[in-house]
Amino acid sequence: MKSLNKLCVIMCTLLFFCCSQSLDFDQIEDYAIKPSITSSLTFFTIDATSFASAFGVPIITEISETSDFKLFENNFVKNNLVQLDFDIQVVNKFNRDFTMKILLLDEDDNLIYQLKDLNITANNLDFKQREEIVVATNSNVINFTRIEITLSLDDKTTPINASDIGEIEFKSAATIHLEKPL
Repeated sequence: MKSLNKLCVIMCTLLFFCCSQSLDFDQIEDYAIKPSITSSLTFFTIDATSFASAFGVPIITEISETSDFKLFENNFVKNNLVQLDFDIQVVNKFNRDFTMKILLLDEDDNLIYQLKDLNITANNLDFKQREEIVVATNSNVINFTRIEITLSLDDKTTPINASDIGEIEFKSAATIHLEKPL
């Protein structure tokens, strides 16, 4: 029995020293957490009555809407943002072409960034666009607190009739990509 105990001790000692290797605890310094958060920005539906005007009033060819964006009020988000992605979906049921401008504004309504104009063709039921902003090249984007969307008729000479059954549905979301070293 003593020889079995000695053999076990020798085997455990050999296994312990043979299967060990030095650990590199400095590897943890290279690790970073990289969460992504998606948030709805704004959504709306506009029908023909929004473009209709009363007699004697100029033709309405442009509609604007402004929404607040509060996610950058959090300092953790603001300090660790590396990329901002905008996903936009539009369903155009009008028999008219539209242009949409999207502006990112600060709290004083100063322009921070303008996304690419959206040229939405007539009866386009599946318009999608994605725009990515890298913070390293556009560092001022972390100061935006409002988003302004302007929808304009391409043909401004022909008004939309209030009895038109068309409508535009707009949906947008922002995905923020963060990176924080440990």
